[in-house]
Amino acid sequence: MIPGAVQEDAPFRLLLAANPLPTWLYDSESLRFLEVNDAAVSRYGYTRDEFLQKRITDLHLPEDAGRLIDDLRRAGPGLRRWTNLRHRTRDARILDVEIAAHTLQFPSGPAVLVVVHDVTERKRAEAALRQSDARHRAIVDAALDCVITMDGDGRVIEFNPAAERTFGYRKRDVFGRPLADLIIATDVRQAPRDGLSSHHVTGELKVLGRRIEMRAIRSDGSAFPVELAMAKIPGDGEELYTGYLRDITERKQSEDAQRAVNTELEQRVSQRTAELQAALEELEAFSYSVSHDLLAPLRSIAGFSQALVEDAGPVLSGETRTHLDRIRTATHRMGQLIDDLLRLSKVSRGEMTRESVNLGELAVRVANELDKRAGGHVPAVTIAPALVAMGDPRLLRILLENLLDNAWKFTGRQPNAQVEIGSNDGPDGSTIFYVRDNGIGFDASYAAKLFTPFQRLHAASDFPGTGIGLATVRRIVHRHGGHVWAEGAPGRGACVSFTLEPPRASREESR
Repeated sequence: MIPGAVQEDAPFRLLLAANPLPTWLYDSESLRFLEVNDAAVSRYGYTRDEFLQKRITDLHLPEDAGRLIDDLRRAGPGLRRWTNLRHRTRDARILDVEIAAHTLQFPSGPAVLVVVHDVTERKRAEAALRQSDARHRAIVDAALDCVITMDGDGRVIEFNPAAERTFGYRKRDVFGRPLADLIIATDVRQAPRDGLSSHHVTGELKVLGRRIEMRAIRSDGSAFPVELAMAKIPGDGEELYTGYLRDITERKQSEDAQRAVNTELEQRVSQRTAELQAALEELEAFSYSVSHDLLAPLRSIAGFSQALVEDAGPVLSGETRTHLDRIRTATHRMGQLIDDLLRLSKVSRGEMTRESVNLGELAVRVANELDKRAGGHVPAVTIAPALVAMGDPRLLRILLENLLDNAWKFTGRQPNAQVEIGSNDGPDGSTIFYVRDNGIGFDASYAAKLFTPFQRLHAASDFPGTGIGLATVRRIVHRHGGHVWAEGAPGRGACVSFTLEPPRASREESR
C-alpha cells in the first residue's frame, strides 16, 4: 500500500484525526508507517513526515522488536491485542504501552490499524503499589507485636508471624474465623461481638484510637494479659480493622513485683517511722524528766549557798565567799540551761496547728517587749509589710523572740543599731523570711555551728546566753517543713533566713 493512500477516504481520515489516542496505519508487508494522527505526533515527538520514513519496529526497543515481528507473522486477520510492550520516543523516553491492531482493506490494498494506549503512569503506580505492599508486608512480618486484620464481621484476614508465635495458631488455620472466638477469653468474648454489632448500626466503635488492656487466650487455653490498639483501615470498599496486640506478661509481672516492693518499703518505712517516733518521744520525755528533776538539787545548792552566806557571812574569809559566789553563779547558769532545755523540749513535743499568721504584727509586739527590757539600747527596727505565713502562731512567736533577742544582744555595742525583718521570693517559688542586723557578726565558716545546742561563737562574758536560741529556731522551722540558714561576717552584722514550707518539688511529689 502506498503511504498517504488513505487521504482519499475522508470519513476514515476524520476518524483517525479525532482519536485522542495515538493511532497509525502501517503496511503489513514492509511494516512501514502509512499514516499517523496528531495524538501520535504529540506523544512520540516525531513529525508526520518523520513517522512516514520509519518502520513500526523503529519505535520498539531492540530486545522487543524480534518478538513483535514473530507475533505479527503468527497473528490472524482479526483484532489482535498486545500488552507489556515498550516504545521509545524521539527524546529517548520509554513508554509502557498496550496496543490493539486490526487489518483493514483499502482500495489500494490492506493495511493494519493500530491504536496505542500509554500505560506508563499506570505501570508506575502499580509498581509503587507493589513496593508499598512489599514494604508493608515486610514491616508486618518483622513486627515484634501481633498484627491482626479483620473484616467488618470480625473475621481474620491477616495474621502475622508474631501473632502465630504468640497465640500458637497458623495463619491458614485462623483465616476467615471470628477473631473473638480464637483469642478472647470466654467470659469477655461477648463484649467485642456486641461492639461490632453496635458499630454497624451507630458507626461508633469505642476501642478505636485507644489502648486497652485485656485478658487473651492461646490455642492451648492458657490466659495472659495483652495490650490492644485498634485502627480502622480507610477505604471505599469493605470495612477492615487492624488490631495491634502486645503480650504484656513481663510488664505485669514487673509491675506486680514493683508494687510488692513498694508495699514492703511502705511497711518498713511506717514501722521505722513508728519506732523512731516512739524513740524520739521516749528521749524527749527522758530529757524533760531529767531536766525537771535536776532543778530540785540545783535549787537546794543555790539555797544552801545563799543561807551559808547569810548565816556565816561575817566569819567567812574573802576567798570562801568568792567560792560561794561562784557556786551560786554556776547553779544559776545551769538553771538557765535546764530551763532552755525544757523550753526546747516543749517546742518539739507540742501539737502544731497551721493557720495564717501575720509575722509583721508578731515582730512588732516582740520588739516592743525587748525595748522595755533592754533599757537604753533600742535599735532602729524596720519591718516589711504583709509578712504573712502559714504556721503555728505559738511556735512562730517563740521563733521571732529568739531571733530578735539575738539581734538586740549582738547590736548592743553598735551606736547606730539597725534590725530589719522582711521577706524575699525563693527560686522555687517559696517565701524566704529573714532577720538582719548590723551587729558584731560572725565568722561564716562556723555558720553551721550556730544551730547546734550549746554551741557559741562568742564568749559568755561578752554576750550572755546558753546557746539554745538558734537551736530552738531550727527545731521550729523543721517542724514546719522549712529550712534555716545564717550569713554574716565579723563586724558586718548577721542575717538569719528561713522558710516555713517544704521546697516546691517536695510539695508536688506529695500531691
